[in-house]
Amino acid sequence: MRVHATPKQDVRSYMPYIILPLKIAACWEWFPNTKENYQVFINNIYLGMVLFVLTHVAAGLVVHLYTEWQDVMSSLDNIADSLPILVSIAIVAYCAFNRQELYGLVSFMDGNFKYYSAWGLTNMTMENSFQSARRFGRIYTACTMFSVTMYAVLPVIVHIWTKQPIKNWLYMDVNRSPFFEFVFLRSCLTQLFVGLAMGQFGVFFASNSILICGQLDLLCCGLRNARYTALLRHGVEHSSLASYVWELKSNERHNHIYNVAEMKSSDYHYDERVVHVFPKKTQFDIYSTIYDEATCNALRDCAALCQVINEYKYKFERFVSPLLVIRVVQVTLYLCTLLYAATLRFDMITVEYLVAVALDIFVYCYYGNQIILQADRVSTAAYQSSWHTMGAVPRRLLLNLLLANRRPVVVRAGRFLPMDLHTFVVIIKTSFSYYTLLVNVNEK
Repeated sequence: MRVHATPKQDVRSYMPYIILPLKIAACWEWFPNTKENYQVFINNIYLGMVLFVLTHVAAGLVVHLYTEWQDVMSSLDNIADSLPILVSIAIVAYCAFNRQELYGLVSFMDGNFKYYSAWGLTNMTMENSFQSARRFGRIYTACTMFSVTMYAVLPVIVHIWTKQPIKNWLYMDVNRSPFFEFVFLRSCLTQLFVGLAMGQFGVFFASNSILICGQLDLLCCGLRNARYTALLRHGVEHSSLASYVWELKSNERHNHIYNVAEMKSSDYHYDERVVHVFPKKTQFDIYSTIYDEATCNALRDCAALCQVINEYKYKFERFVSPLLVIRVVQVTLYLCTLLYAATLRFDMITVEYLVAVALDIFVYCYYGNQIILQADRVSTAAYQSSWHTMGAVPRRLLLNLLLANRRPVVVRAGRFLPMDLHTFVVIIKTSFSYYTLLVNVNEK
């Protein structure tokens, strides 16, 4: 049977929706991989402008703290305000130094991830996982921009409504035009860069996690269908395998996170268009050794996909690991500060910030936990691949696949802290522990 390569029909790029926000935050060049001098100049000027705006506001906060300093407890709010700005500077600078690695991640995904699953009794595509990643990116970006917009605009609204001076430190000693408008525009621009830098890093992490889970869905589907792929390659009719439908449906139930396996014939085998052979067979012996070679080829295709997933996970973890450490530390300190502020003034704004920060770190832990869950199901899918119908050689290949997937697929912060739901609980407990320490110190 012959197969001919064909480009992806539905998804040609897995993360096009993230590029424009990253460009605005200076994490992605406006003219990537360019050799034109004027384009390089524009890239560098824009990066310098973003870093200048962020560092200028951070420096202004340092000066304000120095001039108004009383003690740590009375300055906790302002110190907490500096954490998102410092993290944004770190994210922008890190992406600026590692742009080629960032570009390599996206190009590796677009060039090596499969859109169609193996040709089998059940088939699936990456459409659901791609739509889920894009939907999350848009919603999360919208929520982030709403949050930072309210942070910049709300003090001005309160000032206009109550006719009282603005209490935000950004507006200290500013009481007339055009300085008031200039500070307001600078505040909006700063919050735009802060929201996009931190928000798009969360979108980038979650989108990659969703798409990795989608590839793991395809891998599990391909493993369960390995023997059926061999039968189909030998001309067995798809409808003739109906007696095994119930078994496959039972095995696949609740074992895929995003993509859905459909019980219908496909024209693709891992993005390669299948040319069906004629005449078709309706009678077959699934235990026959004549299908072993095709079964071995199907298992090798699964092993190749597994290798792609593991390689991409390694590249992805190496890129995001340092930034994840910064985000974990920032969220822990921020939660501690907000908890302490809630004891001094319990209002809806403080509660809103508490919920928003907790949900922020929950995104990383939740989607990191999904990778762990779906990767654990690969071994189960290999065991459910009708191995008892295979000969000795394909069984040996299947055993090697099982041994290769013994190590858990985990994305770690700093290469030591796994991003899962247990880590989320640890962060919340640690923040509360720091909060109780602050309360005890303040009481003494």
